[in-house]
Formats: sequence, C-alpha cells, structure tokens
Amino acid sequence: MAAQQPSEKILVVDAQADSAKLIVLQLQEAGFAAVWARDGEAAIGMLDGDDYSLALLDIRLPKANGIEVLSHIRESGKDTAAIMMTAHGNENLAVECMKAGCVDYLSKPFAMDDMLQRVMRAMTNRRVLLQKQRLEQEKDDFVSMLSHDMKNPLTAVIGSIDIIREGRLGTVNQEQAEYLHAAIDSCNEVIAMIDNLLDIHRFEAGRMQMKIAAYSAVEILRGGTRRFTRIAEHDGIRLRERLSHETPRIAVDKNAFSRVIANLLANSVKFTPEGGEIVVSCRCLKGAEVPWTRLPSYVTVPDGFAEKDCFVQVSIRDTGSGIPPDDLGRIFERYVQSRSGVGRERGGAGLGLAFCKMAVESCGGIIWVESEAGLGSIFVILLPCYLNGTECTGK
Repeated sequence: MAAQQPSEKILVVDAQADSAKLIVLQLQEAGFAAVWARDGEAAIGMLDGDDYSLALLDIRLPKANGIEVLSHIRESGKDTAAIMMTAHGNENLAVECMKAGCVDYLSKPFAMDDMLQRVMRAMTNRRVLLQKQRLEQEKDDFVSMLSHDMKNPLTAVIGSIDIIREGRLGTVNQEQAEYLHAAIDSCNEVIAMIDNLLDIHRFEAGRMQMKIAAYSAVEILRGGTRRFTRIAEHDGIRLRERLSHETPRIAVDKNAFSRVIANLLANSVKFTPEGGEIVVSCRCLKGAEVPWTRLPSYVTVPDGFAEKDCFVQVSIRDTGSGIPPDDLGRIFERYVQSRSGVGRERGGAGLGLAFCKMAVESCGGIIWVESEAGLGSIFVILLPCYLNGTECTGK
C-alpha cells in the first residue's frame, strides 16, 4: 500500500493493550503516525492537544466510553474522522454511533487487512470532505469579495455619473442625459445581480435574516412601478397599475419583497418589445377564489396554506415573448434563463427569479408563472392577508 503523509495522525483508543499495540504497529507500517490511548479520558486529552485525522475508538472504554469520546470530537468542532470498534453482538450500537457521526465500524475480532482497507477509505473520504469544505470557504470569500470589491466601486460610479447628469459640472443636453441615464441603469442592473447572488448564497447557507412585519402591498408595488416607469418609457413600453386600495396588508421583509417586485419588473421590461405593455395588479382573494387546481407542479404549498380564507394576490403581466412550456418549471432555478430569443441580448445571470422564489417562500407565500410562447407572461405571488399585524384566517 502507498505510504501516507506523516501529517496524517491516527489515535487508537482501546483498553486492551496487546491488540491496540498491534493495530498501532500495522498502521505505522502502512505509513501513518499512529499512537495509543488506553482509556477515554486520556483520548480526550490527546485529541485536545493535537490534530488527528482519524480516531479508532473502542466502544467499551474505562473513564469515558467510545461514544463519549465521539461526542467530544463532534462538540469540539474538530474534523477528526472516527471508526468505532465493537465486539460481536454490538452491531446495533455501532450503527447508532454512525448516526452520531462516526464513518465506519469494525467488529472484533477483525482481520488487519480489513482494518487497513477501512482506514484507507475513511482517510480518502476525509480528504474529499476537507477539499469540499475548502472550496466552500473559497466560494464564501468570493461572494464577500463581490460585495465589497465590486459593488462599492459601482456605487461610486453611479454617484459620479449622477453629478454629471444633473449638470453640476456643466450643461448637459437631452441626448447626453439619456446616455447617462442608460449608464446608471446598467450599473444598477449589475448591482442587482450581485445582490441576488449574495442573498441566494445567504438563503442556501441559512444565514439570510428576514425582518418580517406587516406592510401595504399597494405601497410597495407603487414604489416599484415609480422606479421602472422611466425605464419602460425609454423602451417604448406602457407600464400600468391596477391596485385595489382596500387590499389588506401582507407580512413580508420590506426590502426583500421590494427587490422581488423590482426583479419581476426588470424581467418583464427585458422581454417585452417596444409598443408592449406591463400591468402590475394587486387584489384580495378569498380562499375559494384561488385557482388551486391550476398551480404548477413545481410550486410547494406550505402546510395549512390552502386552508386560509384570505389572500393577497400580486401579479405582473406583460405582453412579451412568453416562455416556452419546457422552461416553465426551470426558470426559478439558479442560472437558468428562458430560451426565448427576445430579450436575450439584454443579458442577465439567471439569478433574479431564483431570488424571488426564495424570498417569497421565506415570507410564507408562493410564486408561479403562467405563460405561452409569443403571448406574454404573468407572474403571480400569493401571500396570506394580515390585518392589524395579525394573520387573517377568515374564521
């Protein structure tokens, strides 16, 4: 067998000195730096004092048994892998140990060749896991870099362009102002893509902090349409509102939900040709009015959601190129864009709709799209009504 790196240390924890020393000798001949601990207390002290790649733990140990040593390894945060050693008849206990975090178990008495093969396999798996963790850390570092080293300079660029656009450095004519507006819009689009990437990463890592409170859906939607009115007009697109003033409030993270609306509007503008129309709607629905049977299969309805009697439905409809049927179930995934040709030249990372799905679901709602190629699309968000900050069940 190939010799291992000297840094790969193995701790053998066994109260039976003769068998333990034989295991240590076999491991040393295989190229490992193996040492022995005669009881659980000594093993814990040695694990705290040095880094071990693997621990071979007998379940029955004086002072602290093998399960206690395993628990100590996991609680300490060390990346030491563990193989449990147990006498015949204790396999069920060994399986429980594997559920607790050990990677394998050996039934005594065992053949040394079998032991070495299992050790080699555990070491290989550990190396793969550590490499994966390093890659995850590199991804975290890259995402942090995006936030600081790319987003902040872009914000400074927007500020500088805005100073010129406002005429503070000299007169700016209408054509020049249009180009400067376009430059600002492009910078904001890149910042939006960075924000989507960062927040998707936070959602997946369980580190996205949502500040849920009751807000007026109408006010949030109006803020979104105000932002995109000029952009739509520049592209020759009519942007209209159909907002019911009697719509109950919804419980959402205001910043996240505002970005959901912005992402959906940006998507509609991108895929709607000149002369087209985008309509933003909001209304209250009773539970019986919700088209439950029309919900696509990719929509995950939360437990108890369909039993509620009051919902706020937000929809954004466009007269764009539409979405091919085969893409409808994929467009809410990361890095996926519709294969529709119209609008593709405008670019995009395929992150906006993935963020929308994660954000809406984190607010206790659902989102889906209804579309037909060439006939436009309608994105629909359904959230429970909230009255006076309390969920309205209608019962």
